[in-house]
Amino acid sequence: MSKTDYKTIIKDKRLEAGKLMAEEQIVKCNVVIHTAAVAAGASGAIPIPVADAIPMSAAQVTMAVALGKIFDQNITDTAAKSMLGAAAATFLGRELFKFIPIVGWITSAGIAASVTEALGWTLAVDFAKTYRAEYERRKSAEEAAREYAKAESYKEAAKHSEEAAEDFAEEE
Repeated sequence: MSKTDYKTIIKDKRLEAGKLMAEEQIVKCNVVIHTAAVAAGASGAIPIPVADAIPMSAAQVTMAVALGKIFDQNITDTAAKSMLGAAAATFLGRELFKFIPIVGWITSAGIAASVTEALGWTLAVDFAKTYRAEYERRKSAEEAAREYAKAESYKEAAKHSEEAAEDFAEEE
């Protein structure tokens, strides 16, 4: 996938995020995702092949866990690592670029940052969808509970009315 494709993914996911998230959530996601992208880009610029794997993975796992927290989702490190499988697919290509001095290192850094940014917005949108669905489910459950309580109070009131009517009929 070319860098242009990552730009398109990022643009599309940011637009989708704008429709799903509150402004505060977007701001928090920006901070988390950009921080991870910068860290991944910096580690991607390390000229030694394979030396960037651990710091880049750490930045991406930390990003996934932090995004989960924004949307009240508990993401374990193991789950975060499994979500990042897509980023691992670019690993070999990035590493091959590192054999080309300077230009290869810069390219590797750009790919690492772009992949991390695209992955971050994809995760953020998925988390936002889950968060919104859970919110709607809870809202529906609360409404159902209120309606149930209302029905129960009507039943109780009707029961007392019937008892009062029976007492009144016995008095006559």
